[in-house]
Amino acid sequence: MCSGGKRRREKVRAENKQKRLNKEAERKQEQLDRLAEERTLIAQQQQAQSVALQRQMADQQAKQAAQVKGLQAEQAAKVGGIKAAGNAAASSLRALALSQPTAPTPQITRRNGRSDSPRATSSSLRIGQTSRGSGSGSNLSI
Repeated sequence: MCSGGKRRREKVRAENKQKRLNKEAERKQEQLDRLAEERTLIAQQQQAQSVALQRQMADQQAKQAAQVKGLQAEQAAKVGGIKAAGNAAASSLRALALSQPTAPTPQITRRNGRSDSPRATSSSLRIGQTSRGSGSGSNLSI
């Protein structure tokens, strides 16, 4: 009978050992399940955060595109003003560069040496309606 009791003890020990191993396996499985659930939650949070960041980036891009359009319009207006001012200045300079027709001026006699006589025109001036000879009209000899 001793051998029967010995077998029974071994059987009970084996069953107890198996129970401990089963409990340990259950505990480890529960821990793994908790970790998997946490990772799933973290992945969902990261996905939601990624979507929010993508929306924020799209909003920023839209704002920047609008700002770029505004700056381009402002720059075009400034450049247009500068071009208009440049064209006005260029046309003014062109007009000034054209040879201006001038009225004929009389020849002036040069002084002979150191004489005290004033300079006089050598041609006859005809100013006004009366022409009674050379030099009629205002005195323009300067």
